[in-house]
Amino acid sequence: MNRIIKIILHLFYWVVFCLFSGVVSYRLSDGFDFIARNAVPFLFNLAWAVLVFYAFYFFFYRLIEKQRYIRYIFLSVVVSIAISVTLTWLFILVFHVHTSYELSVFLPQTVGTLIIGQTGSLLRGFIRWFEDIQHKQEVDQLILRTELDMLNAQLNPHFLFNTLNNIDSLIRSNPEKASESLITLSEIMRYMLYEAKKPMVKLKDEIAHYRNILRLQTLRLKDSSKVRFCVEIENEEIQLAPLLFLPFLENVFRYTTFDSPEAFVDIRLTSAGHRVEFRCSNSFLKEDVAAKSKEGGIGLTNLKRRLELLYAGKYQLTLNQEDACFTVRLILETE
Repeated sequence: MNRIIKIILHLFYWVVFCLFSGVVSYRLSDGFDFIARNAVPFLFNLAWAVLVFYAFYFFFYRLIEKQRYIRYIFLSVVVSIAISVTLTWLFILVFHVHTSYELSVFLPQTVGTLIIGQTGSLLRGFIRWFEDIQHKQEVDQLILRTELDMLNAQLNPHFLFNTLNNIDSLIRSNPEKASESLITLSEIMRYMLYEAKKPMVKLKDEIAHYRNILRLQTLRLKDSSKVRFCVEIENEEIQLAPLLFLPFLENVFRYTTFDSPEAFVDIRLTSAGHRVEFRCSNSFLKEDVAAKSKEGGIGLTNLKRRLELLYAGKYQLTLNQEDACFTVRLILETE
């Protein structure tokens, strides 16, 4: 907790304490004249309260932190009695109060001392509770940032590995396409190195990035018309986490057998208000999926983890496999 807030809490407590004491004195006496005539005794009692309050605040609360509750209760009572008896005698001697030394004289002071001490522990406990909440939030944020950094670090090389393999296959068979692929790859890497490191990016920049990826992937295809990318966006300035749809694009080109006459890839990205929907459908051969699934992969696993971290309760992810068609639908609420 901020030091200024702590000071404000302490000042507030003592202002309330003084006002309460003044009201009680006023109701039990003939008015404000009594308070003015007894200013020095009031300061004595205020010093008494401060002593007890901060003794419990700084020292006795440590027993609660160590979960030694029985010892705390026992010492609270004993110390309250000792302080009350000592300071009551001192008050009588200093201010020449004529009274009998009976239990009825010391009991109210003892109870008041015990209550003031407990308020000291209570305030210390409240501050400690608030600081624990702040610390937990800071730790959670640190873990979140660290985990997201690790996920992104895994994600980007994964895409680069697949892309370089594609370019390598084009170098000998079609150098012109390989050159075009390298130029497109440079644009992709610029985005991934600079823009994708930001926590949020504009939707229009993501769309341009995915167009480059599709352009790069379709360069190796004989019939690029089998890949369709439809965009219907109301607001291109919407902010969202970068590279959320990349694992789906990677899997599309991993599992779709484009040599087949029935092969197709249909990708749609739409938005209305702050709602963004990504839908992707592609054909596949079951035997290819079974073989390639054994190779493993971290794309979808990382994506699901990122969605839980960034869009918990604000996303819907549906994966559907029907016959030889696999469909992915991801809906995000960006606000």
